[in-house]
Amino acid sequence: MGITRVDGKGRILLPKDIRNKLKIKKGDEFLITEIDNETIILKRFDVKKMLKELVEKAKDIDIDNLEREASEEGNRIAKEKYKISD
Repeated sequence: MGITRVDGKGRILLPKDIRNKLKIKKGDEFLITEIDNETIILKRFDVKKMLKELVEKAKDIDIDNLEREASEEGNRIAKEKYKISD
């Protein structure tokens, strides 16, 4: 844990010991989430890793089944919205 300040451009400097421990380097990207009025969370955001995980998960998707389910859901929503009965 350390104390840091926000500079004139709104940047927050992460203490060197934290950067070293977490192997944070220039150009690394982070998601920032506001928890409450006094708390934020930073989470490393690795686009390449995220895309690899998505591609891996997509290998198990049955496209025909996905299209059928999307069509059925679209029909259900349209029937509900426009009050169409079977």
